[in-house]
Amino acid sequence: MTDNLAQQISEKLSDMADIIAVFSSKKEILFKGLPKSDLRFRENEIKSRLFSFGQNVDIISADPYLLVRLRRIEAEKTGFPWINVILFLLTGVTTILTGALWEGIDWISDPLFIFKEPFAVIFGGLPFSLSLLAILVFHEFGHYFAARYHGVNVSLPYFIPAPPGITIIGTFGAFIKSKSAFINKRQLLDVGAAGPLAGLVISIIVLAIGIKSSTIQPMTDEISGIFFGESLLFKFITHLIKGPVEGENVLIISSVGFAGWVGMLVTMFNLIPMGQLDGGHIAYALFGKMQKSIALLALVALAILTFYWQGWMVWIFIGLLLRPKHPPTVMDEVPLGRGRKIVGFISIIAFIICFVPSPIYFDI
Repeated sequence: MTDNLAQQISEKLSDMADIIAVFSSKKEILFKGLPKSDLRFRENEIKSRLFSFGQNVDIISADPYLLVRLRRIEAEKTGFPWINVILFLLTGVTTILTGALWEGIDWISDPLFIFKEPFAVIFGGLPFSLSLLAILVFHEFGHYFAARYHGVNVSLPYFIPAPPGITIIGTFGAFIKSKSAFINKRQLLDVGAAGPLAGLVISIIVLAIGIKSSTIQPMTDEISGIFFGESLLFKFITHLIKGPVEGENVLIISSVGFAGWVGMLVTMFNLIPMGQLDGGHIAYALFGKMQKSIALLALVALAILTFYWQGWMVWIFIGLLLRPKHPPTVMDEVPLGRGRKIVGFISIIAFIICFVPSPIYFDI
């Protein structure tokens, strides 16, 4: 069907441009053509020629390439996003229950305690839940608003609840579904960087609040359990608020501080420069085809790091599943611009200062 439509489009615009590439998805088709004349003032004529195909026609570019996007004409969906809201509320429940555990409310040994003392569980777990959800919301809506600004067809965020007591944060994160191809590297970088940078800002605020309510105690045999690796940014914020944690002392982090730590970890994971991860988008926008080599080097580095933390094996699998190489945009030739390059390098710095070789280890 796409081949037939591409042929029909080529025939309709044969005197205007030569169609040299076609990009298709479930919701839209993009046509890239080489203009035979100046088309900058003939957009209405192009739209009228393509109107008979029964799709919305959007002229994205007329120079140096003609770029036309056709989207199916669908009845505007005004229904309430029930799935998104229900998943968000369920994630709120699972993170509240998880936060209550971090505050020492052991409802697992007595599940009926949730119903006996619901307010104790809710108010105990709410600070962690609100902190973590704020980070995830800003991250996903950073992507969402950047995508909508550029006309990319994306869904609202889907939050993924996780069983409390089995997972240590009560959620598997969140995601948005993109239904459009990226037009150029500018769009790619904006959408890729907006999420992790927005989430990181909230993570820093949350961590600062959480560190302030945390305590420093001498390391004793009684202190055991889960220990968290410290990134450069985490150490800097801790030093700024609590001063140096020296000798045999250890920071006993509050549940809100833990949420901030998770936010920085999420930022680090998302900025790994592979495939369809945010870091892959940013690396391709900055370095183009060199991104493939960077991704392969990242895979080698993660393989070495598995000797320190076996959890990296999961991210090696995710990287291979998503494919290390990032696909090209429709118009790679559009320059990125100085401002966006600065944002891209800020994202790389964010990855470095949030990086933790061994995020979690146990001493039980």
